[in-house]
Amino acid sequence: MADREKFEVLLRLKSIELIAYWEGRLVTSQLIKQFGISRQQASKDIKRYITNHNPDSLDYSIEIKGYKPSSKFKPVLTNGHINEYMDMMSGLVSQTVPVTIVCDPHIAAVHLPDRAVKPEIVRGLIQSCRNERSLKIEYVSMNNPIPHTRVFSPHTLIYTGFRWHVRGYCHERNDFRDFLISRISSVSEVDDVAFIGDKDDHNWHEEIEISIIPNKQLAENQQNLIADDFTMDNQMLNLRLRKSLVHYTLQRYQVALSENEMNNPFQYPLQIKPDSDINQWLFGKEA
Repeated sequence: MADREKFEVLLRLKSIELIAYWEGRLVTSQLIKQFGISRQQASKDIKRYITNHNPDSLDYSIEIKGYKPSSKFKPVLTNGHINEYMDMMSGLVSQTVPVTIVCDPHIAAVHLPDRAVKPEIVRGLIQSCRNERSLKIEYVSMNNPIPHTRVFSPHTLIYTGFRWHVRGYCHERNDFRDFLISRISSVSEVDDVAFIGDKDDHNWHEEIEISIIPNKQLAENQQNLIADDFTMDNQMLNLRLRKSLVHYTLQRYQVALSENEMNNPFQYPLQIKPDSDINQWLFGKEA
C-alpha cells in the first residue's frame, strides 16, 4: 500500500473513531458523504477499525442501522479531544497539515489547556440540534455557581479559540443564549417543550461590519508593524461578523475593549475604529 493510500485509510479510521466517540452513533452514509467513498468501502473501513485497532468497541444497532460505542469503547487512534472532532467536521485542518507537523522537528504548536468537555454531553447536544428536540440541562455559571436546571433548545456549537459554547434558545430567559459546554454536567431530552430553532435568532443570522486598526497608543512604526502583521489595507482591517460572534472574535484578535486595555498596547495591539458603534455587541449575556 502506497504512503498516500495508507494516510487516507488512517484518516478515515480516525474519523470513524471521532464520529462514534463524540456523536454516539456511526452509519456508513457519514463516511460516504465525508470522503466520497462507496458504501462497500465504508463498511470495509468500519470492519478494519473494529478488527485491527479497537476490538469490541462498536456494537451494531438495528434501530439506527449503524453502530454505537460499546461500554468498552476508548479512543485508540485519537486523543479524545473535542477539537479533533470539530476540526474534522468543520474542515479547519487540511489532510496534509498533520503530516507536516508530525514529521518536521522544526515545527511546533502551542496546545491550550483542555476544557472538561464530556463526550456524552456533546452527543446529547449534537443529537438535539439534528433532531430538533429540546433538552433539560444541568448548568453552572459565574452568576449562578450552584448547579441548576435549564430547558434549552440548542442550534449550534461554537469554538471561540479558547472555549466551546453551544448557542440556542433558553426557555427560562425566553431568549437566545450561549452556554459553556464545560459547565454542562448532564443533558436529557424533554417531550413537553416545543423546540425553538435558529430561525428567530436574529443576532445569529444578521451580520455587521467592524473596522479594526492598530492601537493608537503605539508609536507610528509599531502601528505599521501591526498593520503588516494583519495585512491591513490603509492600516485598517474590515471584518464582517455574525452579531452574536462579535465579542468572541474581538477577544480572539486581542482587540482593546476598554480604556485599561487601550493603555496596554503591547498586550492589546488592536482597537476598534473610533467612530464605530458596537457597544451593544461587546458584552454577551451569560446564561
